[in-house]
Amino acid sequence: MKAKILVVSPDSEIVKEIKNILEGTGHVIKSVNTADSCLNLCKSEHFDIIFVDTHIPTLPFNLLIPDLKKVCTESEIILITGHTVPEALVKLEAYQLNNFLILPLNAERLKLTLNRALRQLELLKENRRLLLTVTAAKKEWEATVDAIEDPIFVTDFDYKILRANLATFQMLGKGVYEVIGKKCYELLHCANEPVPDCPGKKARDSGEPVTDTLSFKGIKKRMTCSVYPQVFADGGGLVHYLHEPIATTEQEAQIMAKYERLFDDGIIPIVVVSAEDYKITDANQSALKLLKYDPENLVDMDWENIFARDVREVTIKEILNQITAGRAIVKSKLLDRNFKEIEVEIYANPVEVGNFQFLELFLVTGEKL
Repeated sequence: MKAKILVVSPDSEIVKEIKNILEGTGHVIKSVNTADSCLNLCKSEHFDIIFVDTHIPTLPFNLLIPDLKKVCTESEIILITGHTVPEALVKLEAYQLNNFLILPLNAERLKLTLNRALRQLELLKENRRLLLTVTAAKKEWEATVDAIEDPIFVTDFDYKILRANLATFQMLGKGVYEVIGKKCYELLHCANEPVPDCPGKKARDSGEPVTDTLSFKGIKKRMTCSVYPQVFADGGGLVHYLHEPIATTEQEAQIMAKYERLFDDGIIPIVVVSAEDYKITDANQSALKLLKYDPENLVDMDWENIFARDVREVTIKEILNQITAGRAIVKSKLLDRNFKEIEVEIYANPVEVGNFQFLELFLVTGEKL
């Protein structure tokens, strides 16, 4: 995917380095050095990716991000920070930032982060399209949403519950006539009006999706609530999705920083493959060196292409057969970019990140066996 990229930084060296690293990739790159310039440009042009330096003059970056998210609803933001565990992310839990770079910039890490952000952008667009399709059809709602284990319900803009899936009734411990037609804040918060931090009110007023983690007195539980404003055939409303809260942004940042170090510095080559479309989503330095690929050539490649042709089908079939038991160990041959075959033993583990499933492949060569 060739992207339009905006770099927001007062540091000309950072801008220059990003442009040099991405030179020849086909991406269109523009830069600004102030928050005001960024917002003004984004109002007139669409950017797929926006790199934001945490050291911005005239407006603190944590005040820029909310305005930027309102203007650029279909852009991925990548923070550039000098902190080992980015303090920036701790303050931005509400803004759902998924990617960051730690200075000094590393060419391969920048390319991997950019490719991951572009892939997340494609998934986000697809998820929005699917959500619109589901909420547009009442019969599809009844057929599919009842099968979802997490509570999902629809309210009008006055918070009256119009529809709910089976998990909602089970969570509340109530029947249809005790839920449908009631105000959601009455059932979930035991309140006479929306609570001050109500994500539904924020979504209604802003017209944008909102995700917050808060305590629900009515079910005596703390949960994450995502609310999506939608337009239905009979009017507008809000789709509420409740699920168990994930780790805080600070915890995620600490885990991610530690994982990135262990992953990148690992002696054993590691390749990460999406369990949805079986494309390569990440690879550490050892894997790039072993396969003789640059990150931009390896990421998004079909995983079958890294195996030698004569063992490709058998290897993939064996990994998928074994992985159902929790792991797989398969001897095979890889094919590097120069078409040289490499004898390996593959150790595959299933990995879950959020709602996405991956396969982590450890590639042990003959010298390490």
